[in-house]
Amino acid sequence: MAYCNCGEPSQPDRCCMPAPPPVPCCLQGPAGVTGPVGATGPTGATGPTGATGADGAVGATGPTGATGAVGATGPTGATGADGAVGATGPTGATGATGAVGATGPTGATGADGAVGATGPTGATGADGAVGATGPTGATGADGAVGATGPTGATGADGAVGATGPTGATGADGAVGATGPTGATGPTGATGAAGVVTPAAAVAEASSVDNIVEQFNLLLRNMQEAGLLEP
Repeated sequence: MAYCNCGEPSQPDRCCMPAPPPVPCCLQGPAGVTGPVGATGPTGATGPTGATGADGAVGATGPTGATGAVGATGPTGATGADGAVGATGPTGATGATGAVGATGPTGATGADGAVGATGPTGATGADGAVGATGPTGATGADGAVGATGPTGATGADGAVGATGPTGATGADGAVGATGPTGATGPTGATGAAGVVTPAAAVAEASSVDNIVEQFNLLLRNMQEAGLLEP
């Protein structure tokens, strides 16, 4: 009976149920000798990499193992003895003292330096204040006229000098009228002396640096004594 061979490679001997014409069917004869294995075909292209699967759930953390006991510390080894100190070597002999070198010639004396410029003259101190004029004293009464003293003895005549040449006679001038002698006024009493308070002394300046300092101190002392207005 003719059967239709399904032709499945995995089941070459399997036959299908009879199929009506015109479905081509092959006769199922006895199995033929297995033909030689055909050449291996070329390797097919690598298919695309499949999607990465989802990460699996993290497993539960296992219990921590017990900590082992710490071993006992071994004993410290004994310290070794110090080595013996080596003997000190002998001190070398002291070398001879070298001869003293000759004294070099004295250098020439340098030229005198230029004389420095004269510093500026300090400012002239202010004139001291003039003391106040004392009040004029009252005019005293005229004193009594004293007695006329005795006339002194007439001295001896001196020797007559030589007569000089007679000069030309000048014209007589007109005689002016003699005016009356005015009365002598009484001398007034001397007024009291004005009192001046001296200013405190200031030491002389000892250098250019303290001239201004000493001058300012003098001004302050004069102001404090009332001799100079502040």
